[in-house]
Amino acid sequence: MTDKEKLPEELYGVLADLLNRKSNIAILDSIRGEYGVLNCLNDLEEGASAGELCKRLHVVPGRMADILKKLEEKELIVRTKDENDRRVVISRITEKGRKVSDEKRELIHKEYKGMFEQLGEKDVRELIRLLKIVLAYYPDKTDLDNYC
Repeated sequence: MTDKEKLPEELYGVLADLLNRKSNIAILDSIRGEYGVLNCLNDLEEGASAGELCKRLHVVPGRMADILKKLEEKELIVRTKDENDRRVVISRITEKGRKVSDEKRELIHKEYKGMFEQLGEKDVRELIRLLKIVLAYYPDKTDLDNYC
């Protein structure tokens, strides 16, 4: 097998190593969990419905319902019926939630500071550009799903 023929397996291995690190699993859980919702709502002054949050964060409705319930219990969000459509419930971040979101954002910046210093701004931008291409390439379901 030539070096070129080995590239797909090497890429797969590197991505698996990266994604399976404990810190990255925690980040992924965070992005798609409570912090992800808070971060999203922190950027949306008008709030969002559960359906909108599901689409933005790629989370199934049942999981989103659990996340929103926990955030409301912690007083990090408030949920109110939409004035235009009483069937829709809009979630909005509270000041307490905004503070938690901002603190988590600071922790993320600290977490990646070393990598950014090592790579430099140009390479970080290139890495982001390449990862966006990779994300655009992959459909939601692949043949590899059959092997898991």
